[in-house]
Amino acid sequence: MTRAVTPPPTPGEPRTRAAVPLLHRPVTVHAWDDVVFAHWRCDPETVAHLVPRGTRPDIVDGSAWVGLVAYVFRETQVPPFPPSTRLGSMTEVTIEVLTVDDAGRRGIAYLTVDTPNVPAIVAAHALLGVPYVFAWARSRRRGETVGHRSIRHPGRARHPFRALRQVRTTRRTGGSSSARHAAAVRVVAGEVDRSPLAAELTTRAGIHARLLAQTLFWQRQHAPLTVRSARLEQLEGDLPAAVGLPTLFDRAPDSVLVVDGTTVRYAWGDVVR
Repeated sequence: MTRAVTPPPTPGEPRTRAAVPLLHRPVTVHAWDDVVFAHWRCDPETVAHLVPRGTRPDIVDGSAWVGLVAYVFRETQVPPFPPSTRLGSMTEVTIEVLTVDDAGRRGIAYLTVDTPNVPAIVAAHALLGVPYVFAWARSRRRGETVGHRSIRHPGRARHPFRALRQVRTTRRTGGSSSARHAAAVRVVAGEVDRSPLAAELTTRAGIHARLLAQTLFWQRQHAPLTVRSARLEQLEGDLPAAVGLPTLFDRAPDSVLVVDGTTVRYAWGDVVR
């Protein structure tokens, strides 16, 4: 598998924003591979109602942005314990909005995170306010071609354990289980993209999340990224309809990028409101 040589980072706030020291000890550390970013320009008014209270769509290069971001989750660590690969590799497929709060913290708000990891779904809903959803998801890479796919099953959002049992029963009995929402993306990675726009779309300071009646900010840290341009080969599915953006896939993304791999650390940030 060919990997791009990491160039020295160019000066600029977006590329160093997520490399600043965490304000608190990390609560989780994750290894991500084959990260695909597909972003669309949009009118801020069309997505303002989708972001948590106390935040608003971040205006980057004159537009608000919605992204489909998918990656392979290789490893996790909950300090002070050592990294663990016992959960194995898993795919996560997300739809997110670039956000900013009144303190100027530029992050993202997840509209959905589709994954087959049931423990992550339970923990994220209970502790973080991140909208994880049960789905069968997988990834594939051949050379510079990277693909991700997710398929939701009935009952997966509120009852992931029940959904998992239903799918296993269906497989044993030979019955059918129709998917409610799905998404598939495949791209071919190209040359390193050092543009300010690529840095803004991929390097965000954290996550804005709803938890009960509050909006929380979770700080995110990683080393400066090697961002590569990419050519879109496939984009299909109706996953955006599940989060209130039914026409998102009707046009090609305005930006398609790839990051071959990074290590991401999350830590407590603040209560936004």
